[in-house]
Amino acid sequence: MSDRELITGAVSDREYDTEKLDLGEEGEEEEDEEEKGTCLTAEKRGKTPSLQELEEVLHSAPRSCRHGDEVWPCLYLGDMVMSHDKFGLWRLGVTHVLNAAHGKLCCKGSDDFYGTTVKYHGVPASDLPTFDLSPYFYPAAEFIHQALTSGGKVLVHCAVGVSRSAALVLAFLMIHHHLSLLSSSGHLASVSRPLNAAAPLKNSPSRRREHSETQGANLGSERHVNNHLLASLTELRTLVSELGQRTERAALESVRGAGRMSGSNQPQDLVPIKELELTLDSCSLELTAVDEVWPNLYIGNVAVAQNRKTLHKLGITHVLNAAHYKQGSIGDQSFYGNACVYFGIPAEDSEQFDLSQHFRPAADFIHKALKSKDGKVLVHCIMGVSRSASLVLVYLMLRQRLPLRDALRQVVQKRAIYPNRNFLSLLLKLDDQLTFKRRLCPLI
Repeated sequence: MSDRELITGAVSDREYDTEKLDLGEEGEEEEDEEEKGTCLTAEKRGKTPSLQELEEVLHSAPRSCRHGDEVWPCLYLGDMVMSHDKFGLWRLGVTHVLNAAHGKLCCKGSDDFYGTTVKYHGVPASDLPTFDLSPYFYPAAEFIHQALTSGGKVLVHCAVGVSRSAALVLAFLMIHHHLSLLSSSGHLASVSRPLNAAAPLKNSPSRRREHSETQGANLGSERHVNNHLLASLTELRTLVSELGQRTERAALESVRGAGRMSGSNQPQDLVPIKELELTLDSCSLELTAVDEVWPNLYIGNVAVAQNRKTLHKLGITHVLNAAHYKQGSIGDQSFYGNACVYFGIPAEDSEQFDLSQHFRPAADFIHKALKSKDGKVLVHCIMGVSRSASLVLVYLMLRQRLPLRDALRQVVQKRAIYPNRNFLSLLLKLDDQLTFKRRLCPLI
């Protein structure tokens, strides 16, 4: 399925009419009283809001069934699918694109990709707890501000459009519109709604369910920011308050001086990992919602996993969720009932998480499922590129006796994947252990 087909429901089919959009229309922007009370309480205290207060505001947002939302006049927050649809962006009149996942997997954005029709700005942010986004707050806010004041329209996006891009939009609202962190967060949550407010029939619950089922790459996640980025924004709020009458240039220098990339536990010898990454980079496939990477074994994203109609069409009998209990992942046995056998692994896609403790249980679950009558297995996480892909590679290594490099080549022929370096390191260790054991006993 092409990017244009994926974006159809979010841009073309939805017939966005930006002239009919009115973020200030009565009746559409009513705030929840409890949320408003929380915000006012924090404002009256004059203190930096806690992460819990921020999360309560953000979690009040409805689930988004779209690839993008207009969260401020002429300012759109979206995912990579929306960013890749140049025709859809042209229809919206987007003149500027800020990519908060510049250089990351499957994000094509660059000056060459958009040509002369769109001004591009890339931020190579990683959605990890170790990444410090604060050095990019002022440059990103300035890019958005200049674009909007020149009469342009801006799309800010990352991979899913819920964390990195959302944090940069919040920073813009705080820096250039002088909104407090709670107020800007509350605004972002309140306008996470259908872009075309004049077409209620197209945006009815049944219509949204139909769109979610047919557009599988839609992750169906709230526009939520991860805790680390919230903490960074809280620091920004404190910094802006302390700076008082200082110029933004002075503020930028202050933030940049303090900004740094936190150290991660990288393997000392990166050569084997980089060799694996070359294999991963050789994949020319587009990232799709779900792919069959081995007979009756599928890797997919959270949208597919939560779409029981699609699972039924695929004949899925077993679901392995590598993001069990994580934000945006609602799967459990009660969710699937008798339709599927469920197995959850609460893995973190980080440089510190030890996924190896789940290798054999995951491989055994997949193996047993495929051996069952008419067994078909979906292994998923949020995006279907790191955690879930790593566990499928483990299955191929443990149960199909494939060396790691052969397993990688097998999977990238079917799906675009990219396990993080921590997981690649753990897979290399498993590969070494299996190689050693098989040398001792070829039957293992």
